[in-house]
Amino acid sequence: MPGRPSDVRSDLWTALRECRLWRAAGDEAVAALARRATVRDEPRGAVLVAEGDPATSFAVVITGRVRIYYLGADGKQFVFETVGTAEPVAAVAVLAGGRNPATAETATPATLAWLPRESLLELIAAEPDVATSVIADLANRVVNFTYVVQSFTLDVPSRLARYLFQRALAVGAPSSRGLELDLGMPKSELAAALGTVPETLSRAFARLRDDGVLEVHGKTVTVFDVRALAELGSGYNDT
Repeated sequence: MPGRPSDVRSDLWTALRECRLWRAAGDEAVAALARRATVRDEPRGAVLVAEGDPATSFAVVITGRVRIYYLGADGKQFVFETVGTAEPVAAVAVLAGGRNPATAETATPATLAWLPRESLLELIAAEPDVATSVIADLANRVVNFTYVVQSFTLDVPSRLARYLFQRALAVGAPSSRGLELDLGMPKSELAAALGTVPETLSRAFARLRDDGVLEVHGKTVTVFDVRALAELGSGYNDT
């Protein structure tokens, strides 16, 4: 019966089996990947790949979170995305060949499964349906990258409003006081993701609070005026 082979650890199997790049692949193909994987435990703040490194291998997150960012000349980090369990790291660069265009660093202690570039190329050749998943993933990443670039043209309160508006659409829960949502990450990580520093992020939250748009308690945000978030962060206005 298909499923996890007895010689493959369960957490590795789960992460590889759920990875979006090869969801169309059969269990035997995933098992072959698992047997080629090198599992490593990393502390928080470990640089997994650096911008300019040769793209000879990629990873799938088993546990923890990894930030993908570009480091500007002024030392400021521009975070493209933060990925978690079953998400690939540096796979796009591996497919393109050449060198990694960004840095990947653990945002928490993490366990990752590293795979050689050839394993992904061989999987695509052996199971053509996987190519469709890879193309869809690359297309989504182009869209997401465009969104990130657009966000950096806004001021910090507008970037924060855009993030919270998208977060509200995804996980917001109605309550008697408004729409409640969790930030999804610590404020220090959110600041980096928005291309700013914690102090400036705090001022942006204060501005939205003073304008009556929202209220913050720890990692929980209560949105009183979703329309205001949309207008400030997404340019939405139906008047």
